[in-house]
Amino acid sequence: MDNGNKILFAWDFHGVLEKNNEKAVRELCNLVFDELKINRKITLQEVMDWYGLSWFDYFKLAVPEGNEELWKAMVNKVRTFRERGWETIKQYIQPRDYAREVLSNIKSQKHQNIIITNSSQESANRFVNFVNLRDYIDEIIGIDNHDFSRINTALHDVKSQILAEFLKDKNYKKVVVIGDRKSDIEAGKKVGATTYFFHNLHFNRDPQNIEADYTITDLREVLRELE
Repeated sequence: MDNGNKILFAWDFHGVLEKNNEKAVRELCNLVFDELKINRKITLQEVMDWYGLSWFDYFKLAVPEGNEELWKAMVNKVRTFRERGWETIKQYIQPRDYAREVLSNIKSQKHQNIIITNSSQESANRFVNFVNLRDYIDEIIGIDNHDFSRINTALHDVKSQILAEFLKDKNYKKVVVIGDRKSDIEAGKKVGATTYFFHNLHFNRDPQNIEADYTITDLREVLRELE
């Protein structure tokens, strides 16, 4: 497919195109603790420190004295919430400042936006619909689930493989990757993309060891690629 005049923008979702979902994660974690009679309350700061990890990781980090059986049981408990859990998420989650403006600008100039996220495909679609960004996204790719740990996992290899597969037989003028974790940036580098690290000032992440082409705090800075 000849996309030689188009720029592909590959976005991470959580922590980049959305905000405030961490508040829903805290509420759902604490609901699990309550239902399983675990004397623990997770703080918002803990959620922000761990944001982007799996449910399994949240519970393992929050209850380190537990075991794999307990942590998996806690993940399963989250799943039993079903629509109740989604309503909690919907209550909090919002589009990131300027996300709609930036994505619509890219689309209006005939370029493409895709999302590659560490969520199941079904969940990824729901999240994007909740923040009303679907009209600006050409494809959503969910690549992970929450049953296992993402700590010390080479997520950049997974993301770069997915992105490389997407790019197969396509000829873009340029590829731009935007994410808020080191794995996003490393995945972008592996496919020769221009990389943007979105530094969320509310999250405890040091950008100094993340060698992106650009470090930004405002999504509108990505639009330099259209100039």
